[in-house]
Amino acid sequence: MKKALYVIVVLWVGVTGIYMANMGKAQTVSMSSAFTDSISGREWCELDTCIEGYGKFGVCYLSDEEKERLVKNVAAALGITSPCTITTEQERRGVWDGEAGSDSVDINTVVLTKDSVNGSVTIKSITQERQGEAGTGTSAINAEQYVYVSINVNNNIDCANSYRQLVEGMFDAMGIQGNVNMNLVGTLEGALNSDEKNELADSLLKKLDAEVVAENRDNEMFTIYAYSKGAGSYITIGGSKINMNIAIGYDEEQDATKVYLASPVNSLDY
Repeated sequence: MKKALYVIVVLWVGVTGIYMANMGKAQTVSMSSAFTDSISGREWCELDTCIEGYGKFGVCYLSDEEKERLVKNVAAALGITSPCTITTEQERRGVWDGEAGSDSVDINTVVLTKDSVNGSVTIKSITQERQGEAGTGTSAINAEQYVYVSINVNNNIDCANSYRQLVEGMFDAMGIQGNVNMNLVGTLEGALNSDEKNELADSLLKKLDAEVVAENRDNEMFTIYAYSKGAGSYITIGGSKINMNIAIGYDEEQDATKVYLASPVNSLDY
């Protein structure tokens, strides 16, 4: 299982860095239509959407009231005006900084949630406050503010690109520097054999006019990174553009296959 939030593990020798490259949000191919039509001889049990955005709001101090106002403003920008649940989480982590000694990082998170029968929205204002001696005899405090947004829609992927553009537009308007991932998740009964996985992936690549950049198609982890001119903004890895990630995994407990199509990369567990 992949357990990470915005930590992209690429199975590709020679990768030295990941850099965002915003080349516009226009999308000329329908990823949702291609995803729906990518299987033959089977039917999707579920087709869900997850939009995840994470970015830096700035280096500044915010009061508890200002942090709560921030998540409410983000919610309003996303069209959420009805009552929501707001909670606060607090965590302290120790960080070793070599010869400079140890620092402590206080992480304060204000969480806004809204659930419905059609899905859920989670918005977080995350404050990372570092406080330590750093070997100088004086205290150093640095507060960094981050914003996290997650929109989950059940049994609907036609809305995916619209929600992605909505979050991207909100990030731009609020000056949040980060990236937004669009994740389409389909569920199929049972397990797929190697030929079926390859047929599904190749069908997606063809429909989206995408070129493979890196891939691992073994039985344990099926992952493909690709680039399509019509699939919107991209990241660059080792000088190559990537804006599409196909992944296929099998859940033994549910006896179900999960198929992921993400842009630019998958930010979910699989």
